[in-house]
Amino acid sequence: MVRSVDDLSPGTAAVVKAAGANMNYSTEFMRAYERFPIQAVHGNYYVELLDDADEVVAFAPCFVQGDPLGALGLGPGEHALLSQVWHCSDTRLVAAEATPEIATELLAAMREVAASLGLARTGFINVAEGSPSAVALETAGVKGVHLDTRYWLDLAKYGSEEGVIESIKPTNRREYQRHWRRGTEAGVRITTRHAGPDEQVSKLNLLLTTMDRVGSPGYYDAEKLAKFLAETPTAWIIEIALDEKLLGFAILFVDDTRLHAWALGYDRETKLTFSPYYLMWGSFMRLGYELGLPTLEAGRRNGEFKMRHGLVPQDLSAYVVDV
Repeated sequence: MVRSVDDLSPGTAAVVKAAGANMNYSTEFMRAYERFPIQAVHGNYYVELLDDADEVVAFAPCFVQGDPLGALGLGPGEHALLSQVWHCSDTRLVAAEATPEIATELLAAMREVAASLGLARTGFINVAEGSPSAVALETAGVKGVHLDTRYWLDLAKYGSEEGVIESIKPTNRREYQRHWRRGTEAGVRITTRHAGPDEQVSKLNLLLTTMDRVGSPGYYDAEKLAKFLAETPTAWIIEIALDEKLLGFAILFVDDTRLHAWALGYDRETKLTFSPYYLMWGSFMRLGYELGLPTLEAGRRNGEFKMRHGLVPQDLSAYVVDV
């Protein structure tokens, strides 16, 4: 077990790749989150399992955290040792093969760390139900607790943005096209770029406003988020603006097979003839196809809209045990 990403074994990155783990397990993302955690983190503990030849065979980045969803049964102010961070929407057992034996060994190591910290609970959050990791944990005797639902789009299945839109119901198709037409007529400007070292906090405040609106006040800290983005130059930014007014701001990440729509804020107060949300959703698809990626991960919430536009729900569970 090590306390910093910079101290991970040289072989850990290869295990992450073999596991097909997403961008949340990249060195860039973990180092940035270690330095500027977007949700409160009270300690970093990176658990590596080694074989008899001292080669890494499994990995679990663990963080002392609370429970912003209130789903784990933690008491007020109580923390647990959890893998991964709450912002990771696809936590898994990081190993070449997720097996009950790997699950048991990782949990044993995590229990040992948690006990040394005086914590009562440890485990995995945001594991895709029905995934190999979920099956391995369940076979190891850990009961899952449903947390949330994320949504994803099979870009490869449809081949193009036009293919996706043609696949949805005519009424939904016409509504999508109407928002794009009116946005274009109004002169909306859409900018797609990489994150920079000096992202404007005033723009990031749009994400805070959106989270307040959906009932999650304090979910982001704009100044900390700006510092986090300065550490993740491979992140993509999409901005939607009309004249000098910012209407939408989104942060996206990329791994080998997926475009991750990671955070989104948009204006619902300005009187417009179109919705910035429709334009942002279309911009996600366009970037995914431009980058040649087969899958778009579109995050949680707003499931009704997402399923109307061809996205598939994926339930997420926590597998947490007593220490």
